[in-house]
Amino acid sequence: MINFKERMETLFGAIEIVKNNFLNSLKEKNSSIHIYTHLDADGLSSGAILGKALFRENIPFQITVLRQLEKEEITKISENIKEFKNFLFFSDFGSGQYLELQSQLILKENYNSFIILDHHLPQNVSSKEDIDLIEEIHKNSFQWHINPYFFRVDGSLEISGAGICYLFAKSLNKKNTDLSSIALVGAMGDIQNHGPNKSFLGINSLILEDAKSIGLIEIKNDLNFSSIKPLNEAIAYSKEITLPGLTGDVNRTLIFLQTLGILMENSNGNIRTLNELNQDEKQKISTAIIEYISTKLDVEPSEIVKKLIINRYLLKNELSGSEFHDLTEFSNLLNACGRTNSASLGIAIAMGDRKKAYQKSQEVQTNYKKSLFKSLAWIQDNQKIQHMEYIQYFFGEDVIPENIIGTIASMLVFENLEGFDKSKPIFGLAKRENENVYKVSGRVHKKIVSKGVNLSQAIREACKLSNLDVLGGGHPPAAGTKIPIDKSEEFLENCNIIIRNQLKKK
Repeated sequence: MINFKERMETLFGAIEIVKNNFLNSLKEKNSSIHIYTHLDADGLSSGAILGKALFRENIPFQITVLRQLEKEEITKISENIKEFKNFLFFSDFGSGQYLELQSQLILKENYNSFIILDHHLPQNVSSKEDIDLIEEIHKNSFQWHINPYFFRVDGSLEISGAGICYLFAKSLNKKNTDLSSIALVGAMGDIQNHGPNKSFLGINSLILEDAKSIGLIEIKNDLNFSSIKPLNEAIAYSKEITLPGLTGDVNRTLIFLQTLGILMENSNGNIRTLNELNQDEKQKISTAIIEYISTKLDVEPSEIVKKLIINRYLLKNELSGSEFHDLTEFSNLLNACGRTNSASLGIAIAMGDRKKAYQKSQEVQTNYKKSLFKSLAWIQDNQKIQHMEYIQYFFGEDVIPENIIGTIASMLVFENLEGFDKSKPIFGLAKRENENVYKVSGRVHKKIVSKGVNLSQAIREACKLSNLDVLGGGHPPAAGTKIPIDKSEEFLENCNIIIRNQLKKK
């Protein structure tokens, strides 16, 4: 087995090859750049990193944010290059569509001026264990394709799309090391802090060292609650810390905090946030919560601490208490922008705009949160989750739009919602506006992935079994596709069969 250092050296060497091909192409064609990127926090971070790096080199560019890189979009891109001859970047997607890009651009148009910088499993690859196929894909696309799986690195845990774009930008110019913090925002957006106390693993940990080395990031032990919400709300609505009798009840939670002798109002009369507490106050709350849970649920204190105390990543050059200061809140803000048709706002923020863009983003984030809470309440109040033997699913109908169907599915995995079975994958289906198709987003808890479930593989196989000529995939715990409305029943039945088979294989 090749050790981590050797794999990194191979990855960095591969990035150098792709970078040099890019620079040589620019010299030959003197063309502007068109970046295509995904609309979630990782995608916006990816596009912003590339945009900032190109801006610093005085290279003209434009960024287009897509909900997905589908066959129809690839056809449009292929048509556009005939007129504009742009050099193309595909960030945070492209690997799952590399055969279509190869076919439409290289084989059909004889056009090889493009790069894929992605972290998802490549097209037709079922899992990271398909080493021979992954190596073959790398061999056939190494001049224009960077993907962590080529180097035995798990793209769902160890590096995000933004991380891959950061490594490319750093190769382009060492001064782009200051973009390491945005790469970590992308990783946080894809929930890649899966190490002890929510630490980063693999290449993400190397990117973190870059950020620390130039004084961009500070790491603190902190309570596992939102740092900017009123504390009683942050605790009552925590997705990971359950307190019987308090969870879901902000008033009882406030009383609980007040009984600890902690002043809960600030000078403006508002409930204080975690950011506004000192270490002694946090210690009081930590001790009280450990005692409360161990008494109510008979859980060992050491097990509670594993969930309760986490690494808090703070950006030192950002305003304390703002959404930009906390890496988690920063990623939430970008995700809100991307999911509410305000992607350009998110790109501007990630590239450094802290004035007009920030002010606009506040309203965007407020409306986004309202739409999420409205959607979850609608699902629960109307019992919208339907069950098969091995999967569960729901339709967004006229309430949940395509842009947030994946977010809602993810929230269901971590919420304690009545009618939801955490032992099954969840599939959300939202009708696309003005099209007779559903956007499908599948999510499953990592504990179920460890039992053999792979949603990326399941969705691809279900599409084939349903005779659908569509692209689909992602990661084992999170994947998606689009399907014709009249094929939804057949598709879901096939997903149920495939998940059953995956569980039986383990």
